[in-house]
Amino acid sequence: METIDNVNGIREQLPNSNAALVMGILSLVCICCGAGALIGVVLGILAIVFAKKAKALYSDKPTRYTEVSAKNANAGRICGIVGLCVAGAWVLFAISFWILMMLGVLASAGLHC
Repeated sequence: METIDNVNGIREQLPNSNAALVMGILSLVCICCGAGALIGVVLGILAIVFAKKAKALYSDKPTRYTEVSAKNANAGRICGIVGLCVAGAWVLFAISFWILMMLGVLASAGLHC
């Protein structure tokens, strides 16, 4: 028989599992917003951190929490990783584009670095 570690015998949702999922999805959505890619980087990092905390709680007492909330935390972690990588690449591309643009303006003005 399965033991459940809380008082009323009902399994609970993992804390931060839904937050990890929402932030992971929002980090993917922010990629489409140009300058919002910086927000996507932050949300991706937060999704990974929240999912890590939820995973640690679930591995500590798996009978206390629902399996669905553990899957939500895992999906949030995956979305956060993908969002962080793509948004980070987008930010690096934007920064390098603006640096090259400024160097082109300086070169056309006759100023050499």
